[in-house]
Amino acid sequence: MAEEIVAEPNYEKLCSNILNCNEHVRFAGFVNDKSQILFSAQKDNLDSLLNESEIGMSIQYTLDRWRKAQNFTFRLGKERLTLTEYDNVTLFTIPFKGKLLLVSTEPRIEYDPIIEKVNSIIADWTK
Repeated sequence: MAEEIVAEPNYEKLCSNILNCNEHVRFAGFVNDKSQILFSAQKDNLDSLLNESEIGMSIQYTLDRWRKAQNFTFRLGKERLTLTEYDNVTLFTIPFKGKLLLVSTEPRIEYDPIIEKVNSIIADWTK
């Protein structure tokens, strides 16, 4: 019996496409369950709001929250998206093939078009 070959997503291309899908997207990145960034991209003309250590803490907090939310999947179903608004940035997280896609946008904007576009970008890889 032939084994199915499963291609690893091209995280660089996915991040680039997400970053360029809307002018309000600041950052896109994929992390694994060990808090390691697989690939990330940020708009060139923006400064990071967090330093390197704070980025690591933010990823760890996001993973912790996501793991805790898994306790309710038997009742609520699989988590599809989490959105957190801060004064200076909005973050959303999408589970993706055992990893997490992290996206940040400018605050107080219309999120639905961005979320729909991101979902369409990753759709080919979620099968």
